[in-house]
Amino acid sequence: MFRLFRRRRTDELALIDTEITALGEALARHPFVPEQHAADAELLTDYSRALDAYEQAKRAFVGDRDRADAADVLIALDEGRHALACVDARLAGHPAPPRRPLCFFDPRHGTSVDRLSWTPEGGVTRIIDVCAADGVRISEGMPPIATGRRPPPPPEPRAPAPSSRPRGSRAPAPAPRAPGEPAPYKTCPPGVRKSQRVQGRGAREHKFPYREPRVPQVLVVRLHGGERKSVVKLVEAGDVRVLLRVRGHRSRVVAPLPVREDKHVHLRIETMGRWSAWLQRFDTVPAARDHISSRGSFVFRYMGGPAIVQMTHAEHGDFSLTELTTDFEQGQRVLSGKGATYAEAHLSGPTYLHVRAEGDWRIRFTPL
Repeated sequence: MFRLFRRRRTDELALIDTEITALGEALARHPFVPEQHAADAELLTDYSRALDAYEQAKRAFVGDRDRADAADVLIALDEGRHALACVDARLAGHPAPPRRPLCFFDPRHGTSVDRLSWTPEGGVTRIIDVCAADGVRISEGMPPIATGRRPPPPPEPRAPAPSSRPRGSRAPAPAPRAPGEPAPYKTCPPGVRKSQRVQGRGAREHKFPYREPRVPQVLVVRLHGGERKSVVKLVEAGDVRVLLRVRGHRSRVVAPLPVREDKHVHLRIETMGRWSAWLQRFDTVPAARDHISSRGSFVFRYMGGPAIVQMTHAEHGDFSLTELTTDFEQGQRVLSGKGATYAEAHLSGPTYLHVRAEGDWRIRFTPL
């Protein structure tokens, strides 16, 4: 019996290895030549996405013991195949094909074929994409196919608004850090060049020099308090975008900067108080696997696999969690809400995430 199960796991891994090889061969023999399409940003993005997905699948496959371990590999392969299909469509002059996500309950179930309403025990109702078998089971009131997924934790109680928070109560505890290590985005991290950090007082415009080509970055601006009203703006291609608008308290903005051809990062700060700002590479942002917490806007990397993600917000104002693409563009909105409450959604695997929020927040990941 043991030999039978071991042979079955070996066969499953061999099939996945064959899928990885097939994607690699499809990329190797593809006629696309990036240099001949340098002006087509969308086409280059899709091709780069296919290459990145192939490399991610190869890395994630190392050490996998069975198909359950390889869930992240299947997600990467699905991403790569869709990206390559987009390349083929754009080269033929057709619109990019729609993408059907993998089954919400387990990527091993394959591509979803239906969307339906589902309410997890102790959670909120959401619309999910499911495979044919799970679609039938859910519509008949049965649980999804057993996959070893742990159920999500019960929702946390609503956090009181700032004006009604009991005295002595605490905001969500931050993720653990090494002794003496400052909180993320509190100070400029080591290794940032002098030309990519600046500090001052009062209103000012500043242009950071040309950033590294094809390397996304994160812009951090910290306002150190004391001013009555402050506005932080980003000027891009003649357009002005407000990143932060605050009144009379310490605050910060953490904004992902996608790959651009701009020669400068043009920052405009309108304030009477002190401030500091810097640019840091995308690969220096904080990482999280099971939970993370902070206040205000934030960029971080999720390191785990498919999971239920819950975000608890402790104050007034809107909040949201958005996936970032490989070029740090704003991607799919994962969840959103308003006020002192929580929201819950599904995350398919490792990714970079952008938090927009006004108050304290906490994010928890429960593996599927």
